Amino acid sequence: MSDPLGGAAQEWYKKGSEAMGRQNWDFAVECFSNAVKMKPDVVLFRQTKHGCCRKHYGDNGTGAKMAGMKLMGIRGKIKKARGKQEWTEMDQHAEDGLSINPWDAQLFADLGEACAGADRGEIAAYAYRKAVELDKTNIVFNRGLGHILHERGEYKDARNCFKRIYEADPTDGDARSMMGRIDADSVMDRGGYEKAGSTQDVKADKTPTNAYEEDRRARGGGKGKNESVAPGESEEMDMRAAIRKDPENINHYMKLANFLRADRQLPQAMEQLDKALELSKNDASILEEKEDVELEIMRERSGEAAERSRKNPDKERLKEKSDTLKAELVTREVEVLASRIDRHPNDMKMRMELADRYRKTKQYAKAIPLFQQASADTRLKEDSLVLLGECFVRAGKADLGRRQFMKALETLNAKDKPEFFKQAHYWLGRLYEKASKNEEAENHYTEILSVDYDFRDVLKRLEEIQGGDEFGDIVDDDED
Repeated sequence: MSDPLGGAAQEWYKKGSEAMGRQNWDFAVECFSNAVKMKPDVVLFRQTKHGCCRKHYGDNGTGAKMAGMKLMGIRGKIKKARGKQEWTEMDQHAEDGLSINPWDAQLFADLGEACAGADRGEIAAYAYRKAVELDKTNIVFNRGLGHILHERGEYKDARNCFKRIYEADPTDGDARSMMGRIDADSVMDRGGYEKAGSTQDVKADKTPTNAYEEDRRARGGGKGKNESVAPGESEEMDMRAAIRKDPENINHYMKLANFLRADRQLPQAMEQLDKALELSKNDASILEEKEDVELEIMRERSGEAAERSRKNPDKERLKEKSDTLKAELVTREVEVLASRIDRHPNDMKMRMELADRYRKTKQYAKAIPLFQQASADTRLKEDSLVLLGECFVRAGKADLGRRQFMKALETLNAKDKPEFFKQAHYWLGRLYEKASKNEEAENHYTEILSVDYDFRDVLKRLEEIQGGDEFGDIVDDDED
């Protein structure tokens, strides 16, 4: 299927590049701006446009003359779009502002927020990185970047964002909570240690579990936990006092639970949520918060077991314990997501998350209909189709799988979603290789090598095809 907008955007990008070569900055900026409007998901168009804007202003660091005045109206439009959660309009207004001053950190943060709201994760990460680059100690910018990078699995850089926040404000509960959560997720996620640089890096960066208590003791002259404290000296004690005065107030329990959760006192947070749940007669929103804390506890335990097993590779008992806890976590995640889908039937992202759990546990018959439903959401379409294709192939329905990969590649490209782009071509290469259609397989493997020369065993397979070797069954190999 042709992509007229994509083709037009490429033409504008080409014209812009030619104009840059002639140092015709005004026209170049106009060309790149048109490319961005036509294909807002392509990070290269944004980067090139912003770089061109900086050249347009002679790298003066301040942008156009009287930029502050010119930006007043644009900032008002951004504020209005944010209030209405009109992310596309907010994105466009932020881009208009960056055309006036491409060094404005707040505009990059606004762009990051808008793109995060519109599920343009790669653009959001780029924009927030620029904001932090321009104002490294800004807590709001670091928090925005940290959450985006955490969602994208870039754990080391995400943790560094929250570490900077915590160093600037040691009482920031969200920063403490996120550092602990990232540490656990980096262990659980495949390749987490590699992304963090090394296990020692993760361990060295990790903050004390009860950072708030250390801060409290420092402020309180070293009082121990069991010593009395004056009102206002301990936030936790003040919350517990409020509960004693008004034990039927659900909000008091929720506030304390959130504080304990941020302070990584997860079992204690569960206790407060249990009380709130009882008082509320099983309110669904409180139940979901309790489930989230329960899953955090399970992730921490699983992560600790995985770390012990990694440090002691010869102890089979530790490996079995790690595998058991990991399986229990996935089982519980499936139960939680399945129940939430019943309460949130229109949340396609949640359906995709559940489908992915089924995929990872080889329950393909359950994963397939959920991926099909998620693919109806344009934000999730390509990702869902690639994973759906994999499930069809692994379930023995190779032709159905091939159709999903081909459909995904109608709009997938290596710049926007490189991993899914490579996965789709890889599976198609394997399918054609199995069918002895070596020319088609070679085409797909070549597409991968053009963007990632070391991807899996592609180079070896391509060399073998060109030598005419035979191959085994494509679903017998471990692709995880």
